[in-house]
Amino acid sequence: MAQLICGGCRTLLMYARGATSVRCSCCQMVNLAPASNQLAHVNCGNCHTTLMYPYGAPSVKCAICHYITNVNVSIREMR
Repeated sequence: MAQLICGGCRTLLMYARGATSVRCSCCQMVNLAPASNQLAHVNCGNCHTTLMYPYGAPSVKCAICHYITNVNVSIREMR
């Protein structure tokens, strides 16, 4: 099993690994399920250093300034 946070209502969703998308039972939004081995990048919200983190993480802490940057973990698809 894997989990992600719904991009529509922020509900924690659990789904079978290997699924490509997950429909939220609360708001019906379809969320794309990331591959488990993907990495993503985001700029630190404070010092703008490029940070690398496991795709799907809700936040990442900067090793330089220790600022915690929240990241969007799901992508909304058109219905």
